[in-house]
Amino acid sequence: MSHRVEQRSWYALLLLCAVLLIHVRAAAAQPTPNAEQKLVMVAKPSVVRVFGVYLATFRFNDEDWEEAIGGTGSGFFITADGYIATNAHVVQNISEGEEKAKAALIRELSKEIYAKFGDELDRMTATQRADILDTIKLTSIKKLSYVVLPNGDKLDYEIKAYGEPGKGRDAAIIKVNTANAPILPVGDSNKSQVADRIVVLGYPGVADFRGLLDEKSQLEASVTEGSIAALKRAASGEPILQISAPITHGNSGGPAINEQGEVIGLATFGNEGEVQGFNFLVASATLLDYVKQIKLDPKPSATNTLWKAGLDLYWDRQYSLAIAKFEQVSKQFPAHSEAANVIAMARGFQKDGKERKVEKSNNGAIVGGVLGGLAFFAVLVWLMRRKSHAGAKPAVAAAPGGPNAGWQAGVPAPMPPAMPPGFAPGTPPRSPYAPPPGGAPPAWQQPSGPTPGAPQVPIAKTVAINGPMQHAPVAATAFGAMAIGNITCVRGLLQGQRFALTPQGLLIGRQPGVAQIVVNDGRASGKHVWIGLENGKIVCVDQGTTNGTFVNDINHGRISKVELRDGDVVIVAEPDVLSLQLKFS
Repeated sequence: MSHRVEQRSWYALLLLCAVLLIHVRAAAAQPTPNAEQKLVMVAKPSVVRVFGVYLATFRFNDEDWEEAIGGTGSGFFITADGYIATNAHVVQNISEGEEKAKAALIRELSKEIYAKFGDELDRMTATQRADILDTIKLTSIKKLSYVVLPNGDKLDYEIKAYGEPGKGRDAAIIKVNTANAPILPVGDSNKSQVADRIVVLGYPGVADFRGLLDEKSQLEASVTEGSIAALKRAASGEPILQISAPITHGNSGGPAINEQGEVIGLATFGNEGEVQGFNFLVASATLLDYVKQIKLDPKPSATNTLWKAGLDLYWDRQYSLAIAKFEQVSKQFPAHSEAANVIAMARGFQKDGKERKVEKSNNGAIVGGVLGGLAFFAVLVWLMRRKSHAGAKPAVAAAPGGPNAGWQAGVPAPMPPAMPPGFAPGTPPRSPYAPPPGGAPPAWQQPSGPTPGAPQVPIAKTVAINGPMQHAPVAATAFGAMAIGNITCVRGLLQGQRFALTPQGLLIGRQPGVAQIVVNDGRASGKHVWIGLENGKIVCVDQGTTNGTFVNDINHGRISKVELRDGDVVIVAEPDVLSLQLKFS
């Protein structure tokens, strides 16, 4: 037997081993979601909106005057029995009490009175002005000290620990009456380093105390991403973290989470010391001081355990088992923000025949086959080598051109091992909500757009429409939000841009921080139209606007609420303000 034949046998053996091992690897591989999407899906149910507001009505000059102080922020559960972390300045007015609130409210009212009657008051003596202002009567005052869960439930809170608003210790711990809440673990900010990746969750936007909670889109936390830009200290010596993630008022108290899923800081906005402007976190090390102060012992939540287990099954297309876990989550914590949505998605995939049937693993048999094949070929090669030596023939010289030149004589060269499925170079990461490889998503979830080969327009994050050159994202929607379709701007400043539509819907309007798509045009109302899922149907709902909302043609008349069909165009006020086309199939 020639050396060339023996060499071929070794190559054949290696090729067989490679193929068999690749088969084992492909059979055992599990689809993995995008890391940030998985991180956010685990964390979102733990984030809440926090209200710290006083509302008052005064009677002056035979008129009712309404005033408000305080605002809203964000927070997150740190224990399953209802302890929540937030910023001190979010609950500052509540902490200071009603008497201070009344004084602050009267000061605000005085400013409005002077703005309206300043000329007359300036002509009066100090005594006359005082007598006039003494006629102000407080007729009612209301304290809004509650958190809003992602499903809209309101829970009153008590302040259990309180720091220093606007400074490096701008942290507070409040308590609500609940059980089995999903928590976020608090990590050690002292281990954080510059350039560590983070995501920030919260409720950005200027508080709108009159009707804000009726906006369905306001119940879903927004997510932005970035990294740690600098490690600094406040003037009082506490560590603070500067970050690149875009955050704004309303995010205050929301968690900044590292890649391990741990909270390393609270989003904060102060104007004292070094904590000022945007993009600063109160370090989690400071928060932990208050956790120790009130002798809390944060423990894992059973709801988190069930939720994580259900997500793993969901991403593995084991929908029946996943639904069982999610139903347990809903029973343990009915206010969970995501369980019902994911159950609906899983049942949709089941209906489309996308469920993966789990069978007993045959990896042992495959491995046994590999080992058996190795043993067989080892014996075969040994016999060939023995026969070759027994013939005592001179060795054949290597063919010119190198050791592999013999493969060119009518014998194909060995091919490199095939890449396992799903690992092809250049393959973009797959959405964690789409079925893993092996089944196409249902028709309503497949992307729509230009014909194959034409340039594709990426689906945009939430965008403020401020002008032709201002297309930067503001308040990006959550990673991994479960798209039920997309909305394309077919006319207006962002013509060609696409927006993901989730079951929570999108609010379109002129009011920054409240609307997800902000239209800087005087013909649009502050809150103009909401598009989202209601009772299993995609609808658009006019928000009581001045110039109206229309579907497909303004000649059809303005709408109040209408079910949308695939391809319908929603017109905001007039076609050239904003025209959005819905695609869900």
